[in-house]
Amino acid sequence: MTETVQPAQCSEEDKRGALDRALRSRTFARSDQLRAFLKFICETEIRGAGAELTEHIIGVEVLHRPENYFPSEDSSVRTRAYELRHKLGKLYAEELTAEPVQIVIPRGSYVPVYVRSKPVIEAEPVVAPATVVVEEAAPVATSSRSLRMVYAGVLVLGAVLGVALTLAAVKLRAPQTALHPAIAEAWRLLARPDANVLLVTATPLHLVVGPGSHGAYGSPTYPAPPEAYPLFRQHRPLPALAPLGMIFTDNVLGVGTMNAVVAAVNTLRSFNGSYQLLPERAATLASLRGRNVMLFGAPVDSEAISKTLQETPLTVDYEASVKEFVIRDRTAGRIIVPEKDANGDFADVYGLLTVDNTRDSERGKLATVVFSGITSAGTHGAAEYFTSPRSMERLRSIFEKEGLKGFPAAYQVVVKCKFSNMLLLSYEYHSHRVIHKE
Repeated sequence: MTETVQPAQCSEEDKRGALDRALRSRTFARSDQLRAFLKFICETEIRGAGAELTEHIIGVEVLHRPENYFPSEDSSVRTRAYELRHKLGKLYAEELTAEPVQIVIPRGSYVPVYVRSKPVIEAEPVVAPATVVVEEAAPVATSSRSLRMVYAGVLVLGAVLGVALTLAAVKLRAPQTALHPAIAEAWRLLARPDANVLLVTATPLHLVVGPGSHGAYGSPTYPAPPEAYPLFRQHRPLPALAPLGMIFTDNVLGVGTMNAVVAAVNTLRSFNGSYQLLPERAATLASLRGRNVMLFGAPVDSEAISKTLQETPLTVDYEASVKEFVIRDRTAGRIIVPEKDANGDFADVYGLLTVDNTRDSERGKLATVVFSGITSAGTHGAAEYFTSPRSMERLRSIFEKEGLKGFPAAYQVVVKCKFSNMLLLSYEYHSHRVIHKE
């Protein structure tokens, strides 16, 4: 839904002045892609061509996607638009507080609006793709750079998500909408109105960094290392001599895992079926019996996922030889390693989708679906892939070429995921293994 923002009467000079001050601000100083995004949409609107600002055009002209790319399978424009909205909010709240003309990008639109007073805009709801934080830290390596990455992941992740999604059981029912045949077939047992699906999220153990007194709820507080202070102050206020402390928590989700849940829930709602959402620490293994189940996270963070993937051909595992988490192919005796850019940061990671419709119960067959991967961006990519009609059509076609009639009873798919700033940009099929044909 497009957000309504009341625009002001502004001259071209006013608009260009607002754009120029935003582009030269400290807030946008290290955001080259967001500056390019903002400049493109503002200049397009100023010349009277705002109606041309579509997701596809922005993807091609700003993010340099190919002409034939599909925005439905590449969320990079939506991701950058989300970041840009929040960056503009920060700009006018913290730096250009007296700015006479402010630029606003309403939700649901890419056409900028100019206002003369800060509009009151409710917080953007958490929908895929959410774009707020860095997710769980990679395995601890021995270099100082790796340690900085670990501290950065701990700091930013713990500060934002908390227990918003995971502490309570949620049961919802939604009106039924048109269901794509490929989704209905791929989700078969889950697509029934009486499926009563249990969604369980892994909650990795984290160290959360904050002011020294923030652990005064019975949890022991540990002193933060010196590297934490400049990282904490990047986005958070901290007095000059105030100490930072660290506490352990398992109430935190990576953004990718959260988005994976959102993608799955949106599809479940289209089936007019009920579901329940719980963190794994509140959902014992015994509670999974007799239920259709969807699991979210990495085996290292989840007993349920670890046991589910124990005998499968593919799993997510730590590989000491490359000092990274990888997709391990037990049948082929090889590993799929995430790819890094020139700075040593992840550029491509991998998601792992596991679908098993073979569990027996008193009321018939039950489904277990696992969304996992390398970082929570991989988990997100696996969920986006399984909820995409186009992806399911293509996957069914792959199975049919192997002589199968539609989707097998149990299978795994590796999904290659491109991401930036720890956020999923796009995903694509990489490979698969069939576990049970019938």
